[in-house]
Amino acid sequence: MFRGSSIPVPETHLASTGGEQVARLSPVKRVWGAAVAAAVLVLCGCGAQVDASEPTTTSPAATPVVERSALEVLQESYVAAGGACATITPRETVVAEEAGDCDGGALLTTYRSESQRDIAIDTLEALQDTNPRPHVIAVGPDWIVNGPDAESRAAAMGGDAVQIGEPAPDEPGFDLTTDAGLCAADAEMTNRELNDALAPVLGYPADRDARTIDQEEMIRGYKNAAFERACPARAG
Repeated sequence: MFRGSSIPVPETHLASTGGEQVARLSPVKRVWGAAVAAAVLVLCGCGAQVDASEPTTTSPAATPVVERSALEVLQESYVAAGGACATITPRETVVAEEAGDCDGGALLTTYRSESQRDIAIDTLEALQDTNPRPHVIAVGPDWIVNGPDAESRAAAMGGDAVQIGEPAPDEPGFDLTTDAGLCAADAEMTNRELNDALAPVLGYPADRDARTIDQEEMIRGYKNAAFERACPARAG
């Protein structure tokens, strides 16, 4: 520590105690030793102060992970595809895992599996008995979007457009201005249906409740005359 120092080392005096010689420091050497000890303490103290002044590093706090529900993910996908769903109101359903009504009118539903989703589709098909108007839904592996714009959003959401229900068959086209046309129509339509279809041809309202008794008589007379000419078996 004091390499190269010119400080003289004090002499050591020997004292005899019980026949042995014991090294005893002279007063000068004791003073010198105390000075060295003080210097060591000073150096140690300086080192401690330097360490204390160093900044303490702390690890950054971990950012909490917020897990989104499957319904929230579906909502974001629907909005990204152009759907209107700024807010969604949860709805309780029997088959779906989660369901919610968008403020834009669409119903979003999620399912635990494809089989559960298929049960929901079958349920919608069964409801066509009371809601015969066909409509298209957007279908994914575990979700369904049921709304007026579902067909146009399906591809952008990575799903398929699926039609629920079958459109009603087109009514056969009959030329009700001819006798043959009236005979063919009478074979396929009920009496009331034919009267409703024939009424506008004669200038009467198609709504039977809006027609008068005299107008109904004129329709029946027109039909019977055509039947007698072209298909007498139907006259009467």
